[in-house]
Amino acid sequence: MGSRIENVIRTAVQTFATKPNGSFVNANVSHNMNILRQLLSEICPADDLGLTRYSGQPRFPLNLFSSKAAPVSYMEIFENQTVSIGIFVLKDGASIPLHDHVGMYGILKVLYGSLNVQSYSPIDLPGQTNSSIVHQPQYLKARRFPISCINEKDSPAVLSPSEHNLHTIWTVGGPASFLDILAPPYDPSGTLNGGKVRDCYYYSDVAGEDGMPSNSEIRLLKKTSCPPSFWCDSLTYCGPDIKHLQHELN
Repeated sequence: MGSRIENVIRTAVQTFATKPNGSFVNANVSHNMNILRQLLSEICPADDLGLTRYSGQPRFPLNLFSSKAAPVSYMEIFENQTVSIGIFVLKDGASIPLHDHVGMYGILKVLYGSLNVQSYSPIDLPGQTNSSIVHQPQYLKARRFPISCINEKDSPAVLSPSEHNLHTIWTVGGPASFLDILAPPYDPSGTLNGGKVRDCYYYSDVAGEDGMPSNSEIRLLKKTSCPPSFWCDSLTYCGPDIKHLQHELN
């Protein structure tokens, strides 16, 4: 019997595997995602991932705004053409700017600490073409949802191509970490998906600049560059051995 994280990886690949025409091999995606969310809820970070509450955290209090240390660290666990699975570790006071997940499904499970998540659902998003690059418009109209505060006791949060597809994340009361599953993965170089580029785009909420009420749930988002205050460094995965899966599931 495999480890818990191996079961998560296998279930994620089975859930999001696609046919050549882009449709899912397993049609009941919602059911399979619920199984995957349950598996994630059973994960013990220390035993199943080799992750402690202090992994990737500085030994002393850190002023993120004057330090050269990355505010966020990423630990890659597994990636193939179907899914990417990894852990984001946020230092106290860190945030991940508003960004999108074009055509992607995502599952986020807090492992340690608490996070605020502000999510948006795109409205009237243009259909994607067979172009080698997945484009996003310069301006995007979206429905903003109330801020959700989630912690390690909460069920995993979910996003889809049409619901909660854009979000910004920040820590609450200390450092935090979360396990992240994306399907299909980001692919800025086009190496995973036959040359089709799938990049991450950042946005700012500019509602009010176009005459839209500033307190409206319908927002205008403007594509922008990645804020200079945000960048990631890497952490090494120290959990159970899963090297065999990289060959087996590719």
